Amino acid sequence: MSSAPAPRISAIVPLIALNDYGRRCIEALLRHDGVEVVLIPDERPDDLDPRVVCVPSGTANTSVKRQLGVEAARGEYVALIDDDALPAGGWPEVAITTLADPTIGAVAGPSLTPDDEPFLGQLSFRVFASPLVSGPHRWRYSQVAARDVDDAPSVNLVMRRADALAVRLDTPWAFGEDTVLCERIIRQGWRIRYTPELVVLHSRRPLWRGHLRQLYRWSRRRGAFARAGGLNSLQPSYFAPTALLLGVLSRPVLPRPLRPLWTLGATGYVATCVAAGYDRRPARWWRIAGGIMATHVVYGVGFALSMLGRRLPEEDA
Repeated sequence: MSSAPAPRISAIVPLIALNDYGRRCIEALLRHDGVEVVLIPDERPDDLDPRVVCVPSGTANTSVKRQLGVEAARGEYVALIDDDALPAGGWPEVAITTLADPTIGAVAGPSLTPDDEPFLGQLSFRVFASPLVSGPHRWRYSQVAARDVDDAPSVNLVMRRADALAVRLDTPWAFGEDTVLCERIIRQGWRIRYTPELVVLHSRRPLWRGHLRQLYRWSRRRGAFARAGGLNSLQPSYFAPTALLLGVLSRPVLPRPLRPLWTLGATGYVATCVAAGYDRRPARWWRIAGGIMATHVVYGVGFALSMLGRRLPEEDA
């Protein structure tokens, strides 16, 4: 009996346990021809589709799970995707076509939000997609012109399997592991190519608590990477929220003649955030505008704490 043909691309899906999001992700992936699904849960679920390759990992972090998935994959290419994301049409073909260029080590695309996303998740996406929050990295949340990038989220990142094995995906970092992976790719001399056609639909943490908690974790890791001199963590945009926060807190120490300038700047900042959050529905408008300002504050605090030397558990590991 002949064995089944090897898939072109293997989708690596790390998760703790299979839930409704994960089942929806698997169903969407299996609708694409030539795609193998490699699931890495803590423990093997009872109700798993027999077409799925399952590699139970125990309580490993996400990057270790992805490394196990790459090692088990049979495809020539490996796609990193989260269990709460869905690939859009044409997704495998776009990735494979882009990776035909041997100078490209990974291809990334935007993660948009599903039409059926709950209300507070939609607001979280609006905050992240705002130019006041994502700045030069807005391509992560919008379909803009193709370009080379230096740091792409692993919710939507595709590599040749051989290259992924060469750089390895596993790190001690519980969050921000995609930044470490992208730096490894860059150090190999490869390019990371963003292409707007490589779309996934990604569910979001709800505004406020889930959104801000996730953001704080990201900011702490980004600050640690910047403190260590990471190649893709030294862009001015990552320092901007902390600089803004220091500016806001500077009023008590400013000479009295400069305080009207501070008031003018603070008023302009708030007005800009309010304008950026515009929505025809007031309940959405004030939440988006407030979410932009809260995002700046939380990110600025987390980044500053790490830059000042407050160590994270992964650094000791």
